[in-house]
Amino acid sequence: MSNKKSYYAFEDPSGTIIEFQATSLQQAMVIKKKKALELGIPKEAFELTSIRKKPSQSA
Repeated sequence: MSNKKSYYAFEDPSGTIIEFQATSLQQAMVIKKKKALELGIPKEAFELTSIRKKPSQSA
């Protein structure tokens, strides 16, 4: 079983996007929860928008 990381991107209704690397969707959900807490936004507000092999190039 490969242990390759993917980039997971989540977005909330106000347009806040968080993107990070994780080895699995389960790990991504844990990281999303931590990042949402740091931002003071409920983790439920963020929806998965993409899973990529490379980071997005949006500025």
